[in-house]
Amino acid sequence: MVLVTSAAGGAASWYIPELLKKGITVKAMDINPKVEEWKSKGVAETFVGDARKSEDLQQALAGCDQVLYVPPMFVYDEADMAKRCIDLAVEANVKQFVFVSVTHPNMSTLLQHTQKLLGEEYLIYKGLSDRLNYTILQPMHYNHNFMVPLVWEANAYNIFYTPSTKLSYVDACDVGEVAAKVLTEDGHQNATYELVGPDFLSPQDMVGIFNEITGRNASANLIPVEAMFEFFGNSKYDSYFRETFYRLSDTYGRYGIAGNPNVLTWLLGRKPTTFKDYVLRELKAHNLQ
Repeated sequence: MVLVTSAAGGAASWYIPELLKKGITVKAMDINPKVEEWKSKGVAETFVGDARKSEDLQQALAGCDQVLYVPPMFVYDEADMAKRCIDLAVEANVKQFVFVSVTHPNMSTLLQHTQKLLGEEYLIYKGLSDRLNYTILQPMHYNHNFMVPLVWEANAYNIFYTPSTKLSYVDACDVGEVAAKVLTEDGHQNATYELVGPDFLSPQDMVGIFNEITGRNASANLIPVEAMFEFFGNSKYDSYFRETFYRLSDTYGRYGIAGNPNVLTWLLGRKPTTFKDYVLRELKAHNLQ
């Protein structure tokens, strides 16, 4: 059985169906009670618990021999949470620990990247000291941050960094497919895989593709970072969460972010999903055509 953490979050919602397609038995954990909804979608077990509490993690790890560690979003103690889970996984004698990090964790202007770099480093040392079989996955910025139903409804892509800056992207379903591959095949021990799709696009480029497909005239609009706090629930998040978004806005606006699709292509055994493919899939899924 594979324990998937942060299972009620956005990224895991795309990963878990790919694991289930491969016949992987999943135990889903999250502090959010919504994780219970996976019970009706083929997940074997769910567990509502706090990953900051060792006793909760120990209960979550019970019966699991593999872990797909998906980190929480923008929390100040993200690295500490990762280290705690790694230590307890070693104690529980799990046979494989797959850590979902991020492309270019050494980009120090991005706080969430720095946290993941610390988690990666700890996992590598534990792999050496405790013979823990690990694999590190480093996905790029996700296609699903372009939320097709919202863009359709607003006829706009409202973005918190410069609309002309280009970023590389990856499809979260492709990442989930790679995770399933790593969890079910031998030969991925001690590997670090950069997972990047083929597209290098600005928000303006993305809206252009959306308009080309749909025949609409949506626009890419720069919005204040503070609007994102309201989107996620302004009162729920602390100063670290806010600072992370400010740093994200500045770094993406100033530099963008880029990667190479070769590793993902090799792992998938096919061309990675394009942004256009993603939009077409989402339009169909939400009956917007």
